[in-house]
Amino acid sequence: MDLARACACATLLCAFLVPTSALGQHGVPPPKSHRPALPPGKGGNGKGTGGRTELPLPPLGGGTGSPTSMAVLASWLDDAETLAPGEAMVGLSIGRSESLDGGETDAPVFDAAVGVSSRVQLSGSLPRYSASYDDGYQASGRGNTYLACKVKVVDPGGHRVGLAVAPVLEVLSEASLSDTTLGLSRVNWALPVSVQVGKGGTRGFATAGYFSRGAVFLAGAVERTVSQRVALTGALSYMHATSPSETSDLAGLGRSRLDATGSVFVRLSPSFSIGAAAGRTISSLDQNGATLLASLNASYVFKLGGRRP
Repeated sequence: MDLARACACATLLCAFLVPTSALGQHGVPPPKSHRPALPPGKGGNGKGTGGRTELPLPPLGGGTGSPTSMAVLASWLDDAETLAPGEAMVGLSIGRSESLDGGETDAPVFDAAVGVSSRVQLSGSLPRYSASYDDGYQASGRGNTYLACKVKVVDPGGHRVGLAVAPVLEVLSEASLSDTTLGLSRVNWALPVSVQVGKGGTRGFATAGYFSRGAVFLAGAVERTVSQRVALTGALSYMHATSPSETSDLAGLGRSRLDATGSVFVRLSPSFSIGAAAGRTISSLDQNGATLLASLNASYVFKLGGRRP
């Protein structure tokens, strides 16, 4: 009965997170850009880009909506754990990203996850954003939506090394599609693979994968539990665009990005937790990088049958 309720909840979650406008978009070109065209030489190459990038960046504090990805501020970083069957999590977060030519606030970011079986977890992240950049571009609305199905291949609880795969569906927002020279599709996919080692007070986990819109990523973290309620995490994340558009005014920017972040996780009760994270790009900085990354989040874990975990 718990499994049936979990599947029903997951179905409703997916129906809520995937916007109806995103359905049936295969083969349909994105809407005409409302972003004013930049004169030749006025964008990219160290000048204004209005927040456009060919690197698939997650909403700050959101990730794919799984408990670890929303608590750790890094690119698609996750562990090899899944929620127990019939266990669910809802989360709310806010994030801020600043670059050389402006910034964006993700608030609120709604996250949800549900354990479907002992090895399968469904999750999703739905952000709302507000952006303002020096080239005069301003926008707000629904951000990029992410849905993931995480499968625990090797249980880290019974083995030295845990392994999980989590196929991700990405539904781009109107803002992400506003630069038609990038040739982006409305719906994209990614295939992250996560490993986890360590037990007790210290554990390490890393995620590597590929995005269908032409990017690879690698991220790793070490987490240290310093008390019964508090855990600290340090992370590095790397992204690289494999097929940048030569027709875009972003062509002169760096194709790679390396970020360093730190986070603190506080368990206020067995069910309710809060977290905070901050970081920045530490590789060569241009408009594809961030001078500041920051997020705050809160999450609540519960049994779908009404009992606390």
